[in-house]
Amino acid sequence: MSIQDRRNKYQSQFQPVLNRCKDTVIVYINALLTELFNNSDKALTSFAQKAETNEIQNRFFEAMAMIRNRHGLVEHEFRELLSEGFDKFWHDQPEIDGFSDLDEDTELELVDHESMDVSTALENMISRTVGHHRSQLYALGQRLSVVSGGRSVKHKQIPSGPHHLAHAFSEAIDALGLEARIKVIILALFDKYVLKQLGSIYDDFNNSLKEAGVLPHLRPAIQKSPDAKGGPSADDKEHPEQQQEQTQEELGEELFGSILDMMASRRRTSPEKLAAREASAKAAGRQPGSAPPATQENLVTALSNIQPAQRSDMIPDVNAPGAGISNIEIDEQFLIRVKHTLAEERHKLYNEVGADRLEAADEDTIDLVGMLFEYMLNDPVLPAVAKALISHLHTPYLKVAIIDRKLLTDSNHEARQLLDSLVEAGSHWIDERNLKRGIYPDMQNVIDRVLKEFSDNVSLFGTLLETFKKRMDEFRRKSDILEKRAQDSIKGREKLNIARQRASQEMRARSFSENLPQPVKEFLEKTWVDKLVFVLLRHPDGEMSEDWKEALRIADEIAWTFEPKDQSEREELEKTLPDLRKSIEEGLASLGGFHQEKSQVLFGLLSNAETASMASEQAMKSAKTSDTVVPISDKAALKAEPSKPAPAPAESTTEKAGEEEIPEDEEAMMEKLRKIKFGTWFEIKDSQSGELQKVKLSWLSPLTASCMFVDRAGVQTAIKPLRTLAQEILKGESTILEDSSDPFVERTLHAIRRMLQRSLKTTDDIASELIQDDEDNEGKEVR
Repeated sequence: MSIQDRRNKYQSQFQPVLNRCKDTVIVYINALLTELFNNSDKALTSFAQKAETNEIQNRFFEAMAMIRNRHGLVEHEFRELLSEGFDKFWHDQPEIDGFSDLDEDTELELVDHESMDVSTALENMISRTVGHHRSQLYALGQRLSVVSGGRSVKHKQIPSGPHHLAHAFSEAIDALGLEARIKVIILALFDKYVLKQLGSIYDDFNNSLKEAGVLPHLRPAIQKSPDAKGGPSADDKEHPEQQQEQTQEELGEELFGSILDMMASRRRTSPEKLAAREASAKAAGRQPGSAPPATQENLVTALSNIQPAQRSDMIPDVNAPGAGISNIEIDEQFLIRVKHTLAEERHKLYNEVGADRLEAADEDTIDLVGMLFEYMLNDPVLPAVAKALISHLHTPYLKVAIIDRKLLTDSNHEARQLLDSLVEAGSHWIDERNLKRGIYPDMQNVIDRVLKEFSDNVSLFGTLLETFKKRMDEFRRKSDILEKRAQDSIKGREKLNIARQRASQEMRARSFSENLPQPVKEFLEKTWVDKLVFVLLRHPDGEMSEDWKEALRIADEIAWTFEPKDQSEREELEKTLPDLRKSIEEGLASLGGFHQEKSQVLFGLLSNAETASMASEQAMKSAKTSDTVVPISDKAALKAEPSKPAPAPAESTTEKAGEEEIPEDEEAMMEKLRKIKFGTWFEIKDSQSGELQKVKLSWLSPLTASCMFVDRAGVQTAIKPLRTLAQEILKGESTILEDSSDPFVERTLHAIRRMLQRSLKTTDDIASELIQDDEDNEGKEVR
């Protein structure tokens, strides 16, 4: 049986199934289109209200009237194109859209800049939808390949696939004669109300073919991109790590696509862009749009001519003679000049290639790389010297992005990882006091090699990345060790202070009596305090340990020894003194011979009961003749002290001082600081020099509420009470610096998207807000 005979057989067998699927799709899509047009007035009204001129505003109102009057025609044309797509499936059609019949040369000649913006927005919508429904479309493509007699069916050839639906709708709304900016808005609404609601359609389509016996046991799989490394796609459940990898790639594509959408919208409203294109064409003596677009080779050659061969003389060179290289004073004006230099490099590229010859995708890529480096120059944590050094990579990275656009979509791209690593290393391990000691020399080596060796060999970045990451790992280990030592040191000192406070409290409660001779008081308040501290620091059970209880018992016996006694008590004391002396000696043995002299004085007083009694009486006489007699009320307070729990150390730093009420703003800031992650960067004022320094929060004591900060090398630089830090932040003397654990390029792309969203509200956002407002209003009416 020939291939054509097999196709004819399958067509007669499965065409009824596809006809039922077609009817289902048309009914479902028609309902979604009704919702789209019901909301089109809201979106266009919002844009009209923000129009810059009355003329533009009137165009929106005219478009609204046109859509209200002729949306039925659009729906009819769309249904016809949907049906035609299903019919074309049975024929050898490479793609099922209205643009595939155009000759390429004719298309390049006729498509103007506005049409290119429409096309870019359209393809980005399709790309996002394909990524969102990749598993369903993969299964559908496999089943339709069987139905078509073994012919491979790509996603562009799937009837009712994202490519088919988007191009069919774009062709259908051409009947309205809308200008490009309004057509893009309607396409965005189509994306929101139709393309994002296709999950159940594709499930039904797959189930219908499955019930008809077409690959009923096909397991869901996610196709990896053709150029991705590794084996074929596999079952999600068996290989979840592949699914995660694919998801990350899809997220990168979606982020990049949404940025391009907004940049296209910004370009439409930017008279500077249009003027630059017209001026470039005029300078070359040609009409705008008449020159062929610049090729990748044209752009790479131009960038190679612009790329500097060496670093600026203003940047420190670690290869210069001398024991150390101090950081240069790089102020705001210097960084502004760096920004101007980067802008001039892009202008040189436009002039050499011709701004009117740049395609929209290339122009957006160039602008986006420029934004990446401007964002780097505004990074609050990265030292100025690192910013100046890394800025030399601007033109090389423009070249990489033109050669391989995956730089901006694939987080695993080696050139992208190298840039991420340089920013991370510069933020953490540059020693600004001596640039030769930190990671600056390794960063300089990377920049020098890129400037000297990179032409179009993107593999160079992989080689440099491997070497540089090894150096980063070395510095990370060193700084982690130093930071851990600093943490252990402050924790040890704090634990020692807390233990000494607790031990002193117990001994003061036992040494207030007037009967105690001065040597005994000194022994309890100094020597025996050291014993109690030793127990608290060494014994894991602390105050619950038997050693602690035994030490307190010995202190109680020493104090009781010098209390007034009758004859029977003296006899009892005489019997117990040898055991008491032995217990004291055993207790002091753990402290070494440091307290031997003071303990010998005590042992002399404890030689027998008579000696102890005489010493007690002498102490009483001295107390009576002393001018500094302790009032009875104070003695009572001291006697009650052991029953009181020890005050929490944290309270001593925040509430103890006068126990004044903490203002609400300070309390709120303190609560925020308690929740802040270790590793967050701050800019604080040095207590001695008064200069601002960038430091990292390494530890916050749960006992004393003190914050320990370290520098980039992991060395302790400052300790501040939590309340003091909160007060400084509220006064503007200290600042919490924005930092993120996300790689530099990823967080920058997200920041760029947020910036574009603020400067140019997307139709999706407006439509969503309008719908939310309607829901809120309906809720109010119900209430």
